[in-house]
This record gives sequence, structure tokens and C-alpha cells, in this order.
Amino acid sequence: MAHAQPIGISGEVAAGVWSSSRMLDDRTGVGVLRGDVQLDWQAMESLQLHADLWARSAPERLDHKREDAGITELYLRLGQAPCAPALGKRLVLWGRTDAINPTDQVAPRNFRRLTPDDDEQRSGQWGLHLDCQAGPGKLQLHWMSQREFNQVPLREQPGVVVLDAQPAPTTSFAAKYDVLGEAADWSIGFVRGADLHPTLAVDALTPQGLALAQKATRFRMLGADVAFVRGEIAYRAEFAWVTYDQDGAPLTARRRPYVSGVAGGEWALGDRETLGLQLFWKHLHGDLPASPDPIQQSLQVAQGLISNELDDDQYGVTARYARSFLDSRADLDLFAVWSQPSEDWMLRGRLSYAYSDHIRLRTGFDVFRGLRQSYLGNLRQNALLYFETSYIW
Repeated sequence: MAHAQPIGISGEVAAGVWSSSRMLDDRTGVGVLRGDVQLDWQAMESLQLHADLWARSAPERLDHKREDAGITELYLRLGQAPCAPALGKRLVLWGRTDAINPTDQVAPRNFRRLTPDDDEQRSGQWGLHLDCQAGPGKLQLHWMSQREFNQVPLREQPGVVVLDAQPAPTTSFAAKYDVLGEAADWSIGFVRGADLHPTLAVDALTPQGLALAQKATRFRMLGADVAFVRGEIAYRAEFAWVTYDQDGAPLTARRRPYVSGVAGGEWALGDRETLGLQLFWKHLHGDLPASPDPIQQSLQVAQGLISNELDDDQYGVTARYARSFLDSRADLDLFAVWSQPSEDWMLRGRLSYAYSDHIRLRTGFDVFRGLRQSYLGNLRQNALLYFETSYIW
């Protein structure tokens, strides 16, 4: 019998200054403290424990509390058992295209979190997770208790309060067959659960105004992706078809089914330099029922802004330029999105420098432009600059 191994501990503590929050408010000069710890323990030959914990002081809650802590992942895994079952909270990320991933419908994201790395906005789901070898690929199966949803920025309005409570837990199931092949990597996946974007609904109407709740809406997603390399170019494509199940409750935003696709390539410009270009498209099906109620109309507009359900047909281009220099101690990343028909766009820049094996310096910016009633234009108030230093062990 193998003896238990010592617990492996790694992590990062960071302090930074941000020119604004990601809450669509007027705060400036925001200080952020954050810490992340990862624990890995080989309890016995086949039993593994993994934990990823975080704590931070930053404005990202609707109740205006700064201090918060939580769990990104926490699970036990039987590595040598059939299908290597993992029980607990696990991060499940899908999709092979760059940044815009229509099939990535399992792991929630906190869009209000101030962090240079988008991956640190993600969180796992509690449940039973299986990873089974099946022919040339792997079959991933996930039975989950969906307790977390996307946390989105919501603009404060006079007489309107959005409750910070997450939607009630709901069961969900996801399955994916993933193949890493010599000619191409590809996968096909299915999700049945609640959409990660909460649905806005009136919780109460009081003399002081409206109280809005964030509800869970059942949905189904069928999607696929593929990636392959030809010469110096890596090609990627991804597609998803999404439908919703709603009961037509009054004073609740309506969700529209859609199909979405992304395709493009990444060119190697040298040993340390790449350029990526993608085309994306999203088509909303069906018409919204006409409603003379101004509250219902306002709910629908607000829902469209947070879940990108505004235009029947949305299309555009993404571009990414990445380069490492100073003997790979520094990394530059520029990412842009241009979207039609609303003509909204964003530009994001990131620069990271490894001062030593333990100290890292980061700086960057986000710019959003477009009409106020467009998906990216609505985020104009979240444009920002930041500087952060961190210690990694």
C-alpha cells in the first residue's frame, strides 16, 4: 500500500490599484487585495484531494460588502477507478475557440471581479464528475447541483433594487465526448440545466420601488468544436444551439433560443509571437410577445444587456496579438472585439513581467465603446486601467 504524500501547497497574494470597478458605478481609485491557495494531497495511491480557495477585498457584491471568500474547486478523485470519479466542486471548462466559447455553459463566471486573469473569475459546480475512456476519446459525464450562476454588472437605477441572492439551486447534467487526434481535436457536448445568466424578475413592488430577483431558467445546449493545425496556422471552430424552457410567469424577462458560431485561425509570426483572427455570429430565434406593461418592457431591455440578447443577428470579428520578450520574462497580450449591427467594440491590453521566480508585476487596460443600448457599449463605465504586484509560491 502506498503511503500518503505530503500536502502540496501553492498560491498567490496580490495587491493592486484599479481606476474603476466593474460594477457600472462611479467609483474610482479602487484598491484590491486578493489571495488564492491551491492544495493537492495524494492520500493514497488512487485517492487524491484537490482544493482551490480564494479570499479578497474588492467591490464586487451588490450589497456593497468588500470582503469575501469562497471555493473555486474542492473534490476527491479516485484516479485509478473506472471513469476516475471525482466528487465535489470541480471546474468544467469547454470550448476551443479564443475568448468567445458558445459551448462553455457549465462553469459560472463573476464578471464583476477585478482580476487581470479571466480564469480567476470562474468557479466550479458541485456534483459527481466522471472521465471515462471510450474508444479514441474520453466521455465526460457531470451530474451537478447548480448553486452558482454568472454574476453580472447591473447599473443602479433610482427606485430599483436588485437582490444579491443567487437563484435557487437546481440540478443539471452535462456530457461531452472529447477526442485528441493526430489530424484534429474535436468534441461534441450536451448540457441540460439552468442557463448561467440569471433571468431578471420582479420579486416585490413596494412604495419605495421595485425589488428585482435573479431567477434560474432551464435550458438545453447542444454544441461541438474542432481544432487542427496546417503548416503555421492553427484553425479553430465552435458551434452551439441553445433552447429555453419558461413557464410564462408575469413580470419575468423572456429568454430567446439561439444558435451561435465562431471560427478562425491563429498564425505563428515567430517563436514568441502570434496573431489570431476569428469571425463570430449569433442568431436569436422567435419573437418576443408584445407587452404594454412598461415594467415588462424595462425588464426585457435590462435582460438583453446582461445576456447579449438584443439583436436578432449579431456578427463581428475578434483579433488577438500576443508576444513574449525579455527572455520570456514579459508577456504582452492585446485583444479586440468589433460587433455589428450595433457597432460596439472593446479593446483589452495586458502586460505581465516576472521580476523574479516569485514576484510578478502586471498592468493593463479595458476600453468599451458603442451605443448605451448595446452589449459592449453598456459596459463603457467599466473601462479601466490597473497596476498589480503579486507574490507567487
